[in-house]
Amino acid sequence: MLVLTLVGVGTTISSIVSQRRNEIGLRKALGADSRAIGVEFYVESGIYGLIGGLLGTAIGYVLARVLCSTVFGRALGLNWLLCVGSLLLSVAIAVIASIPPVRRATRIDPAIVLREE
Repeated sequence: MLVLTLVGVGTTISSIVSQRRNEIGLRKALGADSRAIGVEFYVESGIYGLIGGLLGTAIGYVLARVLCSTVFGRALGLNWLLCVGSLLLSVAIAVIASIPPVRRATRIDPAIVLREE
């Protein structure tokens, strides 16, 4: 499941990079350095990971709570440490998966991109 997540996030960020290629080339032509562009994509990827982690953790907790009360007849408490760990892991996986596409984004040559328009 973790590998599928890495592939999915990497593909999504790669698609975003290819769609914004002209914007990246223009920003680099106007003086933006590769580090600023990389940070922008890493933050965007981290936000996607955080949103996915929030949704996944919430849905998982609700399903676990329903299953626990239905099958075992008991209430299920919320482990905050586990929730925070889940969110941090989601963000870390999203950022790690975005490394190859972000490297490609930082290597875009502005002259080639602007010539294509």
